[in-house]
Amino acid sequence: MEFNESHGVHADCAYQARTPWLWWQALGFTALTLAIAMLVAQFASQGLVNGGFRQANWNFLLAMAASQLTAICLTWLAGGRFGGRRWNLLALGSPVQGKRVYLASFLAMVTVSGLFSALAWWVWPQQVLADLAFFEEFIRSDAWWLAVLVIGLGAPVMEELLFRGFLFPALAQTRIGLIGAAVSTSAGWAALHAGYSSLGLIEVFAVGLYFSWLLVRTGSLRVPMFCHAAYNLAVVALLTVVDISAVAAA
Repeated sequence: MEFNESHGVHADCAYQARTPWLWWQALGFTALTLAIAMLVAQFASQGLVNGGFRQANWNFLLAMAASQLTAICLTWLAGGRFGGRRWNLLALGSPVQGKRVYLASFLAMVTVSGLFSALAWWVWPQQVLADLAFFEEFIRSDAWWLAVLVIGLGAPVMEELLFRGFLFPALAQTRIGLIGAAVSTSAGWAALHAGYSSLGLIEVFAVGLYFSWLLVRTGSLRVPMFCHAAYNLAVVALLTVVDISAVAAA
């Protein structure tokens, strides 16, 4: 397989890293975006409390929604910072394989992830329950529809745009190439989920590598974004029918 390190592109893959951002600029902007998004969440949460809005679930989810929207807007603006076409820089075009690749990619992810989850449940059930319990609180609250939007739409769009849409191509054009970019962005994405168990972090990192492969294989961020959203929504659906708290107490 021929590899062009200067552009971070395999000759026979669909992906091309098109970005005017240098790796250190992109890395700095990513860190700054996450910091700003975190501050927005904190200010939004405090503002709601100061305004007399003290419903914890709604407060947290509204703050998260504000944070996600901020990060999405900043990433979108950064895409055209040097006069580039945002659609190309963020790889938002259609996948070269057509629409069928969405379902195939999701089914492959569900199969592998399902096997991993089954093994994890057999060996470390308490870690699995702990990771799911956090989300269950929101899904089973009166703010469930906002939780669906934040978990199933906001998180996939924000995280994929920032890590694999914006940061990935800048890293891929350096000496570390596509593989290094996949490992680096997956590690950064896993760090964003620092509250998870060690097992959960391993799964997030592995899924990040798979999403990176999808991006390179299809040439489109739409595919990992779709799989990310579908995966999150599948977890939401699971939590609506399975009482994790009851299972943990059993």
